Amino acid sequence: MEPRILCTYGVVWSSDRYEFTQKLLATGFEGIQQFNYNYNWHDNPYFTLYENTNGFDKHRIFGNVRADIQITPELSLMLRSGIDYFDELRTSRRAYSTQRFAKGQYREDDIYFKEQNTDFLLRYSKVLTENVGLELSAGGNIREEENRYKRISANSLSIPGIYNFENAAEPLAKTQFNDRRKVSSLYTFANFSYKDFLFLDLTGRNDWSSTLPEGNNSYFYPSVGVSAIVSDMMALPELFSFVKLRGGWAIVGNDTDPYALRNTFSFNEPFGNHQRVSASTVLKNENLKPEEAASIEVGTDIRFFQNRLGIDLTYYKATVKNQILTLPVSNTSGFNSRIINAGEIENSGLEIVLNAKPVKIKGGLTWDTTVNFTTARSEIKSLIDGLDTYEISSNYVNVLAKVGGRMGDIYGTGLVTVDDPNSPYHGQVVHNEDGFSLRDPELKKLGNYNPDFTVGWQNNFSYKGFNVGFLFDWRQGGVVNSRTVLIGGTSGMMDFTAVGRETGIISEGVIQNTDGSYRPNDVVLSGRDFYWWKYNRGNEAVGMFDASFLKLREVRLGYTFPKKILKRTFVRSLSLSLVGRNLALWTENPHFDPETISFNGGTIVPGVEDMALPSSRSYGLHLNVTF
Repeated sequence: MEPRILCTYGVVWSSDRYEFTQKLLATGFEGIQQFNYNYNWHDNPYFTLYENTNGFDKHRIFGNVRADIQITPELSLMLRSGIDYFDELRTSRRAYSTQRFAKGQYREDDIYFKEQNTDFLLRYSKVLTENVGLELSAGGNIREEENRYKRISANSLSIPGIYNFENAAEPLAKTQFNDRRKVSSLYTFANFSYKDFLFLDLTGRNDWSSTLPEGNNSYFYPSVGVSAIVSDMMALPELFSFVKLRGGWAIVGNDTDPYALRNTFSFNEPFGNHQRVSASTVLKNENLKPEEAASIEVGTDIRFFQNRLGIDLTYYKATVKNQILTLPVSNTSGFNSRIINAGEIENSGLEIVLNAKPVKIKGGLTWDTTVNFTTARSEIKSLIDGLDTYEISSNYVNVLAKVGGRMGDIYGTGLVTVDDPNSPYHGQVVHNEDGFSLRDPELKKLGNYNPDFTVGWQNNFSYKGFNVGFLFDWRQGGVVNSRTVLIGGTSGMMDFTAVGRETGIISEGVIQNTDGSYRPNDVVLSGRDFYWWKYNRGNEAVGMFDASFLKLREVRLGYTFPKKILKRTFVRSLSLSLVGRNLALWTENPHFDPETISFNGGTIVPGVEDMALPSSRSYGLHLNVTF
């Protein structure tokens, strides 16, 4: 595969080629009407760039105060309190003739966040005997969070170009919420060591959360870890430089978002002098329990040839129970969804890190290389009685959690195919007599957006102060639905739609005869009809692509100045590097980067690429000076 430079566009079908110029407003309608060649679907991109602006003003303060008290040689106390606070004002301006706001819009979002942590830790450390060491710790933490959000918007303006609320042409739209959370914790640690080659770590923690109901707001989670340095315990062949085995078991608890327990009313716009309120469409749950994740982990760290070669293996398996989910319910109940504890998901994975120093010449060339391999699987073991499917996302494609399936399974619609395994046309697309492919409204599994595995390969070469490094990232497997290809295909703006514009196209597949048999499709469609029908956004299967990729993530060229040059200066070390990132990409589809993330209303849409911006290369100069 050749490396590709990615570029995507938001476009519509046009029989003539058209290029935007930096003309923003229509002649004679300055300040009122944008200049465009099609006023039905989208905005002039220059108009969006220069007229529809967003701004923000953010002030943030964070820090902590800490005191360490040595009570006795073995006993110490740490006291600490920290805060992370920010206040942000976001402004949004939309000019007259914007597609969504024909008479403009002005909006302000006022965001406030504060998190304060106060904790203490009492530590006791003692060498009990020549071979046995003990360290005990006990502590506590109080974490308090406060969020405040207020949005006011004028969704139409009286006079173009004046962006303030006094210029609103209709009543202001308002949204406001405040929430608070408090988690109090007590915890303890015990660490035992024997001859510095055998270690046992025990922990216990109990949290009390304000977001869970009384009786269920306290949850305890312990852990046990064991490790042994085998190479220090016994004599091993000279091949081995270091051998360590480790294992662990842990339980972790988790609470929920604030105000998920009781149903309340929300204020709406008043009707005359009468204030209106409405009930929540989500049925809250006063009996929620904390989520629980139990995990085991085993691993080893083995090094060979005087640490010239090393391998680190880790296998883990975790089971998550009592997940706090929002499930849909019948509208006849008066609600759209309800909050419950449900589900059991099993996660497992393998991580392998290989380190090597293939070349090491004293005073000369050195080559260090690291390969990191990761694979993970998540299986849905159960949901709740009477339910075997849970909808995680329904933006563009459906991400469904089905009992027996994997997290990340994507479902969607596509085209009807011949399903008779005995037919010579098995698997081919079925068309009607007019040559149009038949759409299948049934949801089918289209794949899983999670990769089968990922690999990172880091290399560094150094020679007498010079160093060269590069990093490759490889993701194998997984699928992605490309809205860019679907929209660009149906509108005739992708390069592949040039085929058949003059001669027409016969859609590959068969036509079903009246007797149920099939014959090859021989109906010629115009290029416009073929691409408009095939790449319709409802045909999700047509827009599915392999999400595998190989990226040249980083290349670095640097030089470290010798200390003898800096000997008579106040500089202790000096290095200079030229760095390039995201320099090349190899992937199946040339129209988008499968690593890009799509958003809908501020929420990440998994498994979907939606008119994503092109990936960008970056180059930089890195100067590192220590005094």
